[in-house]
Amino acid sequence: MKNPIDWYDRIREEHRVLWHPETSSWYVTRFEDVWNLLVSPDLGARSKDTFIRKMTPEQREVCAPVIDFIAKWPVFSDPPRHTDIRRLILPAFSAAEVERVTDAVRVELDRLGSGDRKPSELFEGLVRPACEAALAEFLGMDLREFDQVPAWAAQIMQFAAQTEYHPEVMPRAARALAEFSEFVLTSARKGRSALSAQLDGAISRGDIAASDVVAIYGQMVTGILQPTMSTLATAVELVSRGAEYREYFQSDPGTFVSEAIRLTTPFHFAPRRTLVDVDIDDEVIPAGERIVLLLVSANRDPRRFPDPLSFRMGRGQPPHVAFARGRYACLGAAMTRQLMTVALTAVLEGRSEPLSPLRVVWNVGRGMRAAERFEPAVR
Repeated sequence: MKNPIDWYDRIREEHRVLWHPETSSWYVTRFEDVWNLLVSPDLGARSKDTFIRKMTPEQREVCAPVIDFIAKWPVFSDPPRHTDIRRLILPAFSAAEVERVTDAVRVELDRLGSGDRKPSELFEGLVRPACEAALAEFLGMDLREFDQVPAWAAQIMQFAAQTEYHPEVMPRAARALAEFSEFVLTSARKGRSALSAQLDGAISRGDIAASDVVAIYGQMVTGILQPTMSTLATAVELVSRGAEYREYFQSDPGTFVSEAIRLTTPFHFAPRRTLVDVDIDDEVIPAGERIVLLLVSANRDPRRFPDPLSFRMGRGQPPHVAFARGRYACLGAAMTRQLMTVALTAVLEGRSEPLSPLRVVWNVGRGMRAAERFEPAVR
């Protein structure tokens, strides 16, 4: 699967649903089906992990701490646990907290003087620091101590992305998890943000275990930082295309940002499991099977989005599935949108001359794609 996005697009046009023996998964490809199944009571959150089932008992024992950590992420939890955690952390996503976080980003970008950086410096000089400042503020972490957090997350996710056991990967992931856990619990005790104060209080009351707090933070770091950097990178690429695109953003930031997010869809799919037999296009998926809802192919489905690979302000803001939907919808969607607006405004207002055309360089994997840097666009 050289370019999984191309493969997802191809199978969407050939199949509404496809059994894939290599991953022991059923792939659901089209917008209407993905849209409906995201809120279906017939699906559960935690899917069968074929990689873990391939391990020997000895390998599973070695990997147990990291496996247990990832299994506790809210996105992989079913009710009632998922419902309880979502109810607990929901106040941290209030409008007032979103505004507080984005105010901190404005201050950081003003301090860095990010607007007038060279195009080659914009990723490391604006995209990354804006997203890291937002996440550190939201999680209640000191930004000066934040630099190790993305590295820990990357080492843990390297393990999670494996399709077969690699003995050299596991020790790094285990060390990263131990260090990350200590840092998270220290940060939560300081109560510097609504989220950290909420979770520290829950630990004190005995409502939640310390390991659950580490898992919540782990999902936040991996689920917010890189995807937000990627969506913001797409938006910067768009405004670099010329005056027309800059006017699009300035006239209607909400629509501009929504279309940039749809085009990016950094997480390619949402894995689920069938709780009952599920019938799609006369194909019956048995209960207990792994079913993969292809968010990226749904957001590029021409039946829903004509000319789907093009940026079109004329679409308005039709609902898409980049943030999923239903009880597993991304709680940070509003924060991502506001952060992108603040950062793009800094790019445009802080420059002494127009931004030259840029192209995002992507690292594309089966489950997500990550923006790595900008390079000059070929006209």
